[in-house]
Amino acid sequence: MSKSLVEMASEIVAAQARQAPMSPEDVSAGVKKVFTILQQLQALEAGMLGTSEGEGMGKLAPLDSIQRNRVICLECHKEFKLLSNRHLALHGMNSREYKLKYGLPLRQALSAKSLTLARRKIAKEKGLGEKLVAHRRKKI
Repeated sequence: MSKSLVEMASEIVAAQARQAPMSPEDVSAGVKKVFTILQQLQALEAGMLGTSEGEGMGKLAPLDSIQRNRVICLECHKEFKLLSNRHLALHGMNSREYKLKYGLPLRQALSAKSLTLARRKIAKEKGLGEKLVAHRRKKI
């Protein structure tokens, strides 16, 4: 199992503290700084963020935020399997407003691609498409 960024940051600062004396404040500040740097490196490694001149870290492209095993909120950059209306409400919007703001297709699912594919497979196995068509015919 891989280590969390907090664990890695703590180990790095602990190694520094073994080499040179550090006050508790220095240790705390060091962990925070190393953690932030590790987050940025992880984002670059994952290909989530590009760099642009003068900005340092660039912005995530809207369609790139929907990845195989996660979807990244473009407002707060948190990762989810499914970007829910409950989370989007924290940013003062619903899924439609979110998609319009970031130029995403309105039919685009705000879920990880793996979750979308799994749901599609289950729907096909249960014949939900045919059931919907049959139900709509009854109403007409």
